[in-house]
Amino acid sequence: MNEVPIEPNDIVISSRIRLARNIADFPFISTCSDDQRLEIESVILRGIANDQVLSDLTLLDSFELNALERQFLMDLQLVSSPLQETTERVAGSSESGDVVAAGANVPAVSHELPWEELASYSINEDDHLRITVNRSDLNLQAAWRQISALDDRVENQLTYAFSPQLGYLTACPANVGTGMRVSVLMHLPALVMTGQVEKVMRSLQRLNVVAHGEFGDSAAGDFFRVSNQSTLGVDEESLIEQVMTVVPRLIKYEREARRFLIEQNREGLRRDVADSLEKLCRLDLEDEDSESYERIMQCLSKIRMGFGMGLLEQADADRVNRLFALVQLRDQLVVAIAREDYLEASELRDRIATLEKGGWRREASDSGAVHEDPTDEGGSQ
Repeated sequence: MNEVPIEPNDIVISSRIRLARNIADFPFISTCSDDQRLEIESVILRGIANDQVLSDLTLLDSFELNALERQFLMDLQLVSSPLQETTERVAGSSESGDVVAAGANVPAVSHELPWEELASYSINEDDHLRITVNRSDLNLQAAWRQISALDDRVENQLTYAFSPQLGYLTACPANVGTGMRVSVLMHLPALVMTGQVEKVMRSLQRLNVVAHGEFGDSAAGDFFRVSNQSTLGVDEESLIEQVMTVVPRLIKYEREARRFLIEQNREGLRRDVADSLEKLCRLDLEDEDSESYERIMQCLSKIRMGFGMGLLEQADADRVNRLFALVQLRDQLVVAIAREDYLEASELRDRIATLEKGGWRREASDSGAVHEDPTDEGGSQ
């Protein structure tokens, strides 16, 4: 398969590949007893412990996690649903400081990967085991190489449920075959605003691709996850190509819709974006109320679109970046304290204090990330 690079842009947010796997000789999770779930967890944890790369993980009981800590794992796309009160474990890498977990609905993150490229294992979700690689870019080929290597490590230790005729056996029939779900998270507000999004999404189905709202059925904030529809009878590279073929089309349609909105009412759109920025800065970003969360996502969607359309200044971008950096750092602080990693907790407190004073500098890096600078005391939140 030829690699098709797509330049970083304001429409594509991230990419992800997930593999669904089940252990041979055990029933699917939906028909498992509590004892069988515990045995599956034990078998998988022993297999991971036998791998020389993952054998140094330390474990915490996830019952110690509060709602904020669990939401933090979801925000990082390390879990796909709120953690259930079953037998769960959370593991932390004391060397790297990355969040690492293994357990029901809780991942095990590979400490070999940088923060922007997270790999995780989830035990006893819909399937016995799910392996996921998230990337902050659109390099799905690199994600496939990473997740294939991780899958091989696990398969060296465990026996998967596999059929020579069907492939990997999974709880959901749509995942039977490769067990692979390739997806790209995209921001498509202009298609929503112009009423074109449903028509565009329906057209994807004939290409074996579907799109769903990332933050619930209402697609709060106009964020959509675009993924392959089924896996049976299609190899992994073809699944990646299916999704990669669709993404440039969606980028093109969204760009055209944005140009239309600008031509129709640029000044009105600019005011709308500016109002969303002011509302966002007044909202409590740590409020766990679902309505508050939806309002936050709606404001963030408008602001993100405004940046991409040149309707806001860089100072506004820094203001929002500082705001969300504070939320993320506070979440990380809670997790560091739960892990009793007090050195990291102290460093996080210092960074939080700097941001609260208004310190911020845009610093170019290989990933294009923006970093706070403790020497910069300018600006205001």
